[in-house]
Amino acid sequence: MKIERLAEIETTDIQIGDRIHVDHYTATCQEITPKGALFLMDQYLDKPMVMNKENTNKGGYAKSDLREALQSEEVLNIFADIRDHMVPFDNGDLLRIPFAGELFDNLLKWCEPDGHEQWPLMRDRRNRLASRCGEYEWGWLQSKDKSSPTNFYHVNGSGGISAWGASAVTGVRLAFLIATYRKNKEEAEKCHS
Repeated sequence: MKIERLAEIETTDIQIGDRIHVDHYTATCQEITPKGALFLMDQYLDKPMVMNKENTNKGGYAKSDLREALQSEEVLNIFADIRDHMVPFDNGDLLRIPFAGELFDNLLKWCEPDGHEQWPLMRDRRNRLASRCGEYEWGWLQSKDKSSPTNFYHVNGSGGISAWGASAVTGVRLAFLIATYRKNKEEAEKCHS
């Protein structure tokens, strides 16, 4: 008989599927990277947001109003309790939204390729679903629609992928990195060998 047991423990050894509390949200570890454990919030932020105030995908997520808003103190304050453990992404941001490739295995042909592989937990459609204030919501992805000057992709309310205009107001599900100590432990063990 296989039994799955959830227990709260104090550890620095994070694994895929581990869950933490962030303010009144939860977040689940999706991947262990060389920079740290990558977590994705299980819910959308309480406040939906636009990707861009003007209905354009010019400049992609990197130049979007949403990216700028996610680096504001208003949003970062949600992470006050864990901020000392957070590690910036390569671009210096502490928070981002997922790429389409991280949630979906087969991307639509007009979805801009992002070079990411689907996270193991996202193979289950239920893990792609998220709610905002208790109601299932659609949520932004970083990937833009190559066939449109306005659309970005998002996860729809059934866990599928769809495109929508950048000025639409929809859910924001944040990804962030938490420092892991495994690398430091391995380096220390090498020194003592």
